[in-house]
Amino acid sequence: MLTFHELIGFMSPKMANQILEDTQANNREVYRALVAAMAEAQKMRPVFIGRQPKERRHKNFVQMLSRAGSEEHAGNLIRGWLFKEHSDVLTDFLGKLGIEHEKGMVDELPDLIEDASLNEAVDLLIEKYDQELVAVYLTAFNASNEKRWENLDALLANDERLQFHG
Repeated sequence: MLTFHELIGFMSPKMANQILEDTQANNREVYRALVAAMAEAQKMRPVFIGRQPKERRHKNFVQMLSRAGSEEHAGNLIRGWLFKEHSDVLTDFLGKLGIEHEKGMVDELPDLIEDASLNEAVDLLIEKYDQELVAVYLTAFNASNEKRWENLDALLANDERLQFHG
């Protein structure tokens, strides 16, 4: 099962850049935290990071976020992006599973989910959304939860539709 920093490293550069672009435009607090973390890692002032061309800055973010020490920042970036930009994916998945939620936020997840229900929910997402987005969401979902579903781990590892192809 991938962690958040590994997820950043495995997703396509296009997806990683889209996450950073959307976060810069719509979730400035998370983006500023990334700039501060990058500045600290490079022993620079944040203003110098901000002055870099966006393409280079985002490439550097991806390199930094794909390292083990960046798990918290990578997780915050991906979770924040999913809730802000793709709440429909979250609500469709949880709704199909019959899990109570408030706009994708869940108080308590079941310890396990039946294979048939999980497969139906994953099929729904694959039909409605970009495959890489679905793979990012499901990986992030399972990485975020203490109660990891073994059948979701198995799907992420074995279902060709949920593989990252860079």
